[in-house]
Amino acid sequence: MLRTAATRGLDPDRISFTETLRSARRSVTVTPGSFSPDLLVRALVMLEQDLLERLLPVRRLRDQPRAVRRKMSNYHLKRPEHRAWPQPTRTGPQAVLITRPPPTNP
Repeated sequence: MLRTAATRGLDPDRISFTETLRSARRSVTVTPGSFSPDLLVRALVMLEQDLLERLLPVRRLRDQPRAVRRKMSNYHLKRPEHRAWPQPTRTGPQAVLITRPPPTNP
């Protein structure tokens, strides 16, 4: 697709991938064994001609930038009332009491 577009100075977006695939299937005859170099050259020439006959229209310029949508989340959206959430009054060591289990006698 790129080579075909480059030979004519076209934008590669003008050549459809689907049409390229269909043209490639039409241009190569499926026969057992290997292809001769002559057959491959003829097939490539036919493929290029076929693609140039089926060009896509010129694309208009993009007027909106591409953007990423917000990912799905199980959490609710943060609202203004969440910004004034009550703050803890004790530090971590004051709030958490770690106890050890009593020793076991054998």
